[in-house]
Amino acid sequence: MALHFYQTAPADLDAVRALLREVFEAAPDAAFLNEGLLRWKYFMPGPQWEGPRSYALKQDELIKAHCGVWPMNLNFAGRQITCLCFVDWASDRRLPGAGVLLKKKLMKLVDTAVVVGGTADTRAVVPKIGFAPVGEVVSLARVVRPWQQFRTRPAEGAGKGAARLLRNTTWSLASVGEIPPEWSAHRVPSFDDQDLAEVPSPAHPTPWRSPAYLNYWLDSPAVAMAGFVIAKGQANCGHFLLSQVGGQTRIADIRLRSETVADWTIAYRLATKMAAGFPETCEILALASTPLALQGLIASGFRQRGSAPLFLADPQKKLAGAPQIFLNMIDGDAAYLSDPLYPFAT
Repeated sequence: MALHFYQTAPADLDAVRALLREVFEAAPDAAFLNEGLLRWKYFMPGPQWEGPRSYALKQDELIKAHCGVWPMNLNFAGRQITCLCFVDWASDRRLPGAGVLLKKKLMKLVDTAVVVGGTADTRAVVPKIGFAPVGEVVSLARVVRPWQQFRTRPAEGAGKGAARLLRNTTWSLASVGEIPPEWSAHRVPSFDDQDLAEVPSPAHPTPWRSPAYLNYWLDSPAVAMAGFVIAKGQANCGHFLLSQVGGQTRIADIRLRSETVADWTIAYRLATKMAAGFPETCEILALASTPLALQGLIASGFRQRGSAPLFLADPQKKLAGAPQIFLNMIDGDAAYLSDPLYPFAT
């Protein structure tokens, strides 16, 4: 029987969850299978996309492959370049090739597509369907409350735990750095047009933002989200989003109307200060895919804790010769995904 390509509907959710559970060998109550999360991720209005953001291949009325899409259309060199990040990619092992076929169909809907990291199988497959490595996404962390972190971490043995506590206590003493008095950040319940401060023509390909999209994230059922506006003097010049995942607070998104390392360092320090102010925060996590972000975070006392390759499919060469894409956690699902066995990066 032929495979049928279609956008899923809420009525398909149980079948999608069953496939994801089978492929990823997950428990029925795994956080990423939460029904409310998947309804928000696939069906709630917010990202710039027509209809559901969940696609499947069916055979004999059974879902054989699934892939979620995360629109992250890019602003670069005065142009809008459509782009997708793929999430929740799964394929029935009894029908080899169905997942690859689905991804190929989705790639035809946009100019470009990205994949960040992925399983060993994913990293082996994506180069065969047009993706090429174009950089890496670095994870960085800063310890805030090492004793509280030690007490809430899953047991790992007295010796190892004590050694980690000593190391993390030392790391927590690193200076965040100074914040000039004219710079500030204040929390907002929602965003409007006055709160956004985009660079008209950024130096790096940069995913779009809108008040509606940021407010969509503030309504996420997966984690507690907090939105902040950055100001220099009386003028708004940027924003950031923080997501709280247990004892880890993540800089889920950040933007600034500037292209200087000095200004971005201040923005990251403001985000760090606000994240550390949450009493639950044991550790702050951030991502960097550009030198500017990496330098700003390191200058704010963050330490590198790993990296993942960034793959790009660009069949029309619209990003040929472009510098690294400026990615944040809300350009995929990194703002909320977690493993309860490994709740911290430090």
